[in-house]
Amino acid sequence: MLLELEIKDFALVEHVRVPFAWGLNVLTGETGAGKSIIMDALNVVLGGKAGPSLIRPQTERAVIEASFKLNPEISAWLKQQDLLNEEDDSFTCSREINKNGSKIRINGALVNLTLLQELRQKLLTVHAQHESRTLLSPQSQLEMLDALGDADQKKMLSRLKTLYARRKQLDAELAEINRSESERERRLDFARFQLAELEEAQLEEADEDEQVNSQRKVLANVSELESLLSNAQACLRGGEREAESGALDLIQKAVSELSKAAALDSRLSELENALNESLERIDDECRAIRKYSEQLDSDPETLSGLDERAAVLAAVKRKYGPELKDAIERQQSLAAEIEDLNNAQNTIDELSAELKSVSAELLEQALELSKKRIKLAALLSKKIHAELSDLGMSNCRFEISLSQNADLEDSAKLLESIGPSGLDKAEFLICPNPGQPMLPVAKIASGGELSRVMLAVKTIFAGAEKVEVEFFDGSVSEADVTGVQ
Repeated sequence: MLLELEIKDFALVEHVRVPFAWGLNVLTGETGAGKSIIMDALNVVLGGKAGPSLIRPQTERAVIEASFKLNPEISAWLKQQDLLNEEDDSFTCSREINKNGSKIRINGALVNLTLLQELRQKLLTVHAQHESRTLLSPQSQLEMLDALGDADQKKMLSRLKTLYARRKQLDAELAEINRSESERERRLDFARFQLAELEEAQLEEADEDEQVNSQRKVLANVSELESLLSNAQACLRGGEREAESGALDLIQKAVSELSKAAALDSRLSELENALNESLERIDDECRAIRKYSEQLDSDPETLSGLDERAAVLAAVKRKYGPELKDAIERQQSLAAEIEDLNNAQNTIDELSAELKSVSAELLEQALELSKKRIKLAALLSKKIHAELSDLGMSNCRFEISLSQNADLEDSAKLLESIGPSGLDKAEFLICPNPGQPMLPVAKIASGGELSRVMLAVKTIFAGAEKVEVEFFDGSVSEADVTGVQ
C-alpha cells in the first residue's frame, strides 16, 4: 500500500506531500492542473526514465520519496536484498535527480536501477490516459482474456504458439521440396552432368596445376638443363683431358698440402679436417647432380601428356574455379545435391508424417484452449458487469463473445483457420441501455463508457496480479481524474 508521496522541485512542483489511504484515492481537477505530475513522480521514483529536464527551473536537483506499507512478500524480498528495516512496518524509495544523473535509495541504502525496477513489478501498475483505446482491438481483447487465464491456459497457449510456428515451417519446407517433377529432374540431370565432368577430370590435389606447370617447365628445357649440369660436373670433376682439373682435384691437392703443414704445426689440423669435410660434401653434391641428370625425362610424349593435363585443369578452373580447390568443393557439393534430389521423396514422406502429427496436436490444443477461454469469458463477463454496476452502469449488459472462423465440425477448415493465438476471435459486447441489442464496444461505446469498461477490466487484473498499487490516469470518466490504490 502506498502511504505517502513527497515531491520537491520536480517539474512545476516546488514542494508537495500527498498522503494516501487504503482503497480508492481520487485526484480531480481541470486539465493542466498537474494531476499527471503526481503520476509522473511516482513513476520516476520507482524506476521510470529520469533526466535533468524534470528538475524545476532555477533549482539544482529534484527529490521524490515514496513510502509504502510492508506486506509479507515485499518484506521477504527486501530481506533477501539486505534492505529490510525490521523495526518498521513501512519502507521508503527515494530518487534524487541532478544534472549529472540520479541517485536511488531504498530504506536509505543506495541501489541500482535494475534492483529498483524489480521492486516496481511487485508494487505498481500504471494505466495511462487513452489506454482504453486498446479495447477497440479484437486481438487486444483476446490477449486480455488470456492474461487472466490460469497457469494451464497460459501453458496451453505457449504450446499452441510453438506448434503453429513448427507447422508453418514444415509447410514451407514441403513447398520448397515439392517443386514440379520436371524441375527436379532438370536439376538432377544438370547436377549429374557437372559431376561427371568433374569426375572425369580426376581431381585429387588442390595444387595439382602448380605441380604440372612445374614439371612442364623442366621438360620444356631438358636440353638446356643437361648442358648446364654437364658443365657443372666438369667444373667439379674436371674435363675429359688430363690437363683439365676440376674443383675436387684442386681441393684434394690442397688437403694433401695442408696435411703436410699440419705435421709441422698441429694447430693446422683443425683446418685440415674442415677442408676434408668440405671435400666430402662437394663429392656428395657432385653425385647428386649426376643422378639428377640421369633421371631427366627427355621423351616428347611425357611433355605432351603434361600439356594435355594442364589444358584439362585450366578448363576446369575456368568453369568451376577460379582455383582447383573450388572445383573440388563443387564436386563434393554436387554429389550431396544429387543425393538430396534422389532422396527427396524420403524427405517428403518424413516431413509429411511430422506435419500430420503436428497438425493433429495443434488442432487438439486449439480446441482445448477454446473451451478454457469460453469458461473464462463467462466468468469474467459476470465480474466485469459487477464492476460496471459499481461504476454507475447498473443497467448495462456486458459479454465477452468468442467465435471461430470455421465450422467446428469441419476439422480441415478449422485447422487452416488456426492462427498464432488459436481458433478464437474475441469481441467485447456491450448494451449500455435496456432495450438495445448487444454490440461490439468499439462500435457503440462512448469515451466515458470505454474508460469505465477499461477500469473494470483493470480492477480484475489488479486482483489477479496482486500488485500493491493500481494507478489510473484519466480513466474513471470523461472528467479529468487520476486514481490510485
